[in-house]
Amino acid sequence: MTRLMKPDDLRRHIKNFLSGNRFGSLGTCMNNVPRSSPVQYFLGKDLDIYILSAGGTKFQNISHNPNVCLLVNTEYVNYTRIEGVQVFGRAVTSEQDNNLLREALEYCPDWHAIDTLNEDIKAIKIIPEEIIYLNSRETGDRTKQILKQEHMSKRKSQAKEELVLH
Repeated sequence: MTRLMKPDDLRRHIKNFLSGNRFGSLGTCMNNVPRSSPVQYFLGKDLDIYILSAGGTKFQNISHNPNVCLLVNTEYVNYTRIEGVQVFGRAVTSEQDNNLLREALEYCPDWHAIDTLNEDIKAIKIIPEEIIYLNSRETGDRTKQILKQEHMSKRKSQAKEELVLH
C-alpha cells in the first residue's frame, strides 16, 4: 500500500534528507548535450540549494539553459532499496548575479571551507520548481513523492491552508 505524504511532511523529509547529505550530481544541458557534474551543496532558505565551484562547463550550460536537475541519493544497492531526491529547478550563477556568492556564503555551514576559498570561487543557486522524493530503503515501496513549487516555502504553504480554512 502506498501512502502519499502531506506537503508539510514531505517538505520536512526532503529537508532532512538534503541536510544529511552533501554530495550530488548536477545535470545541465546546452545545445541538446547533457552534462552531469559531481558537486558539493548546501541548503539555503525555502529549500534553495547552493553550490560553490571553481567554474567549468556547468556555468556555460546554465548561462544558456538555466533548467537543471540535482540528484542526491544513498548508495545504490539495488533498485528496490534506495533513498534520494531529484531537484528540478532553475539555476543562476554568480557570473550572472554579483551578489550571489555573498548570499551563498551566508548559508555555508562549513566555515573552515570559507577561509580556504580562493578569489576565483563561484556560486550556483538552484531555485527548486519540483522535487521528487523516493524512500524505498525500509519497505521497498517505490512511490515517488512530488513536492511542487507552491509548497516549497513553509510560510506560503501555511498561508494557503489558512485561506482554505477561513
